[in-house]
Amino acid sequence: MGSRNEVGFGVSFALSLLLSWTLATALIGMAIWSGPQTIGHAAKWAGVWIFTVGAPTLQALQIHRRLNDVLLDCPTTSPQVRRDLSHARFVVLMCGSMTILLIFGLRVME
Repeated sequence: MGSRNEVGFGVSFALSLLLSWTLATALIGMAIWSGPQTIGHAAKWAGVWIFTVGAPTLQALQIHRRLNDVLLDCPTTSPQVRRDLSHARFVVLMCGSMTILLIFGLRVME
């Protein structure tokens, strides 16, 4: 376990990472598989994956690393700053996941 000034992943952040990588990736994989077997179709869904799973995950992990850097460099950081940055990690991932739901909802409504 880390020191008092180090932030762990936490349940909500770990679950959002898990859900993003498993459910969202599986949905996009099914969309690729169920459509026309063309490079264009796969590229379209690969782009969706990059912007809804890949990039948000990288950004959330970057926030996580920077949060730990802030707490290491400035151990007197207020609990509100620590909480807000911890929540930001989760929010970035959830925005990507909600975008996937929106895309699938719009595709179903066509």
